[in-house]
Amino acid sequence: KTLGEAKALYTNARNTAQRLARYNGLPAAPLYHPPQYAGRYRCDGYGDFIFTVSRQDPLKRVDLLIRAAALTPPHVRVAIAGRGPLLDEHMALARDLGVADRVAFLGFVDEEQLLDLYARCAGVYYAPYDEDYGYVTLEGFMSGKPVLTATDSGGPLEFVTDGESGVVFAPDDLAALARGMQRLVDDRRAAQRMGEAGFERVKGITWDHVVATLTRGIP
Repeated sequence: KTLGEAKALYTNARNTAQRLARYNGLPAAPLYHPPQYAGRYRCDGYGDFIFTVSRQDPLKRVDLLIRAAALTPPHVRVAIAGRGPLLDEHMALARDLGVADRVAFLGFVDEEQLLDLYARCAGVYYAPYDEDYGYVTLEGFMSGKPVLTATDSGGPLEFVTDGESGVVFAPDDLAALARGMQRLVDDRRAAQRMGEAGFERVKGITWDHVVATLTRGIP
């Protein structure tokens, strides 16, 4: 009731606005805000690994990345930052699939390590289920890296276009994810092209824009 009396409604993403409309009948506009280290992300090239940073829990679907890694050639590596209840299970999965030697579980990383991993990877994996917004997508793009996400990942799909700024795969098609991972590692020109397209998509997301939008019309 109170939200319905507001002069304007904004959400953090289109996916969230659609939920507000569906469940509450209230129209809202997405107003994207930048991730924590905006202005500090950088690109230092395109290495031989796919990077992800995520809580290790079911909704984040880190297991898909590990399973797809088993379908790629041995030179394709994966780096996973983050902790959570499924960490031990994910490490066991990598061992069972025979990829423990090329799937690195980094646990907690500090901000300098995080920025360095984004800067050096070939691409960023972020394929949670029905995410609201998803900072990882923006962090990857602001680092000039393509993003691999799923057809049901929600918020990331507001930024990632398959073949243009990243790879979009069906969550039950691990072969498609594996092909995308291998392409980004093997074809650095393609990775750079998609990463640069992603950067162009998000470079205008700033706090100045957010504040200007929210204060518009205030005397």
